[in-house]
Amino acid sequence: MRKLFVMVALLSLAAGTVLASPFVPLHKGVVKQSASEPNRGMLDCSNAIEVTLDNVYYGDNTGMPNNVTTYGCNGWDESGGEVVYHLYLDTPTLFEVVLDTDEADDCDLDLAVLDQCDEDLGCIIVVDNGVTVSEPITGDLYFVVDGYQGSGCQYTLTFNTLEPIDFCDLVEDATIGDGDVYYGDTCGGQNLIRSLDCGDWTENGLEDYFEVVIPAGASFTATVTYDNADAALWLVGGCLQPFTCLAYADDDYTEGGSEEISYTNTSGSDMVAYLVVDAYIAIGETCGTYTLEFQSTGGALANKVMSFGAVKALFR
Repeated sequence: MRKLFVMVALLSLAAGTVLASPFVPLHKGVVKQSASEPNRGMLDCSNAIEVTLDNVYYGDNTGMPNNVTTYGCNGWDESGGEVVYHLYLDTPTLFEVVLDTDEADDCDLDLAVLDQCDEDLGCIIVVDNGVTVSEPITGDLYFVVDGYQGSGCQYTLTFNTLEPIDFCDLVEDATIGDGDVYYGDTCGGQNLIRSLDCGDWTENGLEDYFEVVIPAGASFTATVTYDNADAALWLVGGCLQPFTCLAYADDDYTEGGSEEISYTNTSGSDMVAYLVVDAYIAIGETCGTYTLEFQSTGGALANKVMSFGAVKALFR
């Protein structure tokens, strides 16, 4: 069997070093009941439907075999019928998969993502309504539409290719120094950074971008408060994908809440990073106003785009 190859970053944790999954759920904070019965059997992929990206597939899991009650990476009660899809990617690709049902049916389907046809050994993630990837992926993948607590209904499953992200020309024309407050509005912006390997959620808000100049040994703290949405912040090492994620914050689930990230340049030389103001946006909302507070030591500041040569000139 062709093996899944995932380009991921290493996250160092107190308990050791683990691989960060590039698969990120489209909805955050979904809580569901665990299965009360043991797993029913083995996943059957003998009739898996072959799929390709940039296509929509229509299905119905009503009356389909219920071979799996729980998946190895998730304890939700998936006692409904299963429909299995197989995707093979021969080149590293960014993509998303979206599962939609008719809300009028009061039907709750979930999507399991696996890198082999085994509900335990192959399980990567189980999500409520879809998944996106933060890094290019190649190889075999299985997507299983399953019914939460026995649910069964019609659905659509959409596979979309995602293009590499480039926001270099969208950086804010503003200069923010120590103690400064910036009042911004993301309306008219773009939704380019939705998920990275350091993030916990898919952030679908429109965004503002700031270049942050950080001298060697300098540090800064950025705090964003979104007026009408659930705020999020990213700090990345460049404006062109693939990104190195330096920091991320989305700990508050409420509208009007604040998010904060702090970063210290320990590289031994001056550097430039990019601060992205984002939000977890509910359906029907796309943008809003926010307040960005910037505290720094050692000369760090957020400003407009300039060449790296011009950035170095700031410290001469």
